[in-house]
Amino acid sequence: MKKQNTVFEYAVVRFMPFIETREFANVGIVIIEPKSGCFGYKLAPKRFGRVTTFFEGIDKQLYKQSLDNFEAELIRVKDFIRSKNVRGKELVTLFREVTRKRESVLHFGAVGRLMGSEIDTTLSNLFQRFVARDFVTPKYREQQMVKALRETLATQLTHKYYERKLKAGVYEFKLPFVSDTDEGKRVIKPLAFDQKTAMNAADHGHNWLNRMQALVNKGIVEAGQALVTVEKPQKSKHDFFDVYEEVTGKLLEVGIQLEQFENTDKIIEFARGSDMPAEHENYWQ
Repeated sequence: MKKQNTVFEYAVVRFMPFIETREFANVGIVIIEPKSGCFGYKLAPKRFGRVTTFFEGIDKQLYKQSLDNFEAELIRVKDFIRSKNVRGKELVTLFREVTRKRESVLHFGAVGRLMGSEIDTTLSNLFQRFVARDFVTPKYREQQMVKALRETLATQLTHKYYERKLKAGVYEFKLPFVSDTDEGKRVIKPLAFDQKTAMNAADHGHNWLNRMQALVNKGIVEAGQALVTVEKPQKSKHDFFDVYEEVTGKLLEVGIQLEQFENTDKIIEFARGSDMPAEHENYWQ
């Protein structure tokens, strides 16, 4: 078995044709190996039926033209890196600039980091994970968050998190990530606000708020040992954001840690048991 001793950074390419709905599909991966100066990418086919089927009413040429232009830009970046022999910290800085957040039809998700053996295999595995198998739709977002986080923690941690059933008073439920530590149980719960209606989102959010609060109140988990990873609502309606603000605000009042799901490094830091910065509650959003 090959040793996974090389550090890679990567970002997912997202296609979001309707900015107002915030719905997107994962259509590619870009990756760098800072030490060697390698840059790679893999994009979905230009005829990608799942994209045009999911986004009703979309002009099929929009997807193809966007991907053509995007790939041309990636080729330019790759040629620049090769010709200038960009590597190490300089390559990381360039990569962060290339993948910075933009309001455009094709843009990047948050940069992630993982260990691997070689770039082609790592790129292929990431593509299979984020593009070939997982198609982002509101209905299944929370399950996908759990799956993605489980794979990330498996590659980044020496100890394991397990799905466990916990009981706190009248509440008995499963949490996807539970680990026993010297400081007690440490738990992580991804939470999405992607339901069909704001009422459903409120029911779901408050249900998990009550469960997490019960764990703390009954002494099953210390508040600082619980992390809820969240994504802001993809729907543009104000009601969804009201629900999001209310639920996350009350979780903070309980003392539970919060982190945006895209902030992979911070989630890994918590999962490892590192001390959280004192100002953490002020910058998590």
